[in-house]
Amino acid sequence: MVTIALMADIHGNLEALDAVLGDIRENPCAQIFCAGDLVGYGPRPNEVIERVRDAGIQTVMGNYDEAVGFRLPACGCHIDSPQQKALSLHSLKWSIDHTSAENRAWLRELPESICFEADGKTVQLMHASEDSIVEYIYQSDEGRIREILERSDCDIYVYGHTHYPYSLQVGGKWIVNPGSVGRPKDLDPRASYIRLTIDKGAVSAQIRRVAYDVEKVAGEIAKSGLDAAFAAFLRQGGDPDAKGAPMVCDLMKR
Repeated sequence: MVTIALMADIHGNLEALDAVLGDIRENPCAQIFCAGDLVGYGPRPNEVIERVRDAGIQTVMGNYDEAVGFRLPACGCHIDSPQQKALSLHSLKWSIDHTSAENRAWLRELPESICFEADGKTVQLMHASEDSIVEYIYQSDEGRIREILERSDCDIYVYGHTHYPYSLQVGGKWIVNPGSVGRPKDLDPRASYIRLTIDKGAVSAQIRRVAYDVEKVAGEIAKSGLDAAFAAFLRQGGDPDAKGAPMVCDLMKR
């Protein structure tokens, strides 16, 4: 039997990351993997990168890691709202300006995908999909999920980007999204990650929610020069007015 920790989308939120790492220390895992987006929106990009690196967390490149590492003009996400687009560009510019050259270079070297074996099961880790680093794949997208799993040579497909945690078994394979450590969107402000256990071929995924000091991070945002909207987002655990947000649930028994 082996248990591994899966996380994603830390987004410069050191307080949330430390809370998750504390929970992992209390409930040990063999390894920790991250599906990308270490930076963006949060006030502590350098400290998050250094914590991930020092903890030996194996990480793939997210779209924000790519944009900050290569100093791109946009993060690549399709955003309809002019207000949200302006906030995204503001976040990206701030993150580029406040991430050290050394850490930007480290982000540029992150792999797009990691494949590994865990107790006889093969696992593929990406930020989004093989087709696009910015593709949003929700648990309601059953046709797309089936297509991804049929194309993958792995038994378990792990990705992030949506900030909504879930796990689903389809045709003998698994797709798993650990949600977001530092910027949840499911109206639960607690940090999210998944403990994936493989035991004699049986797979189980436990969504873990970990409370952290959101107000401390909100204060750091206020002092950093980042827009106050990012603090409000953390307090609410997302945007309650967002349209089309999928229901978040664990479909392990489906």
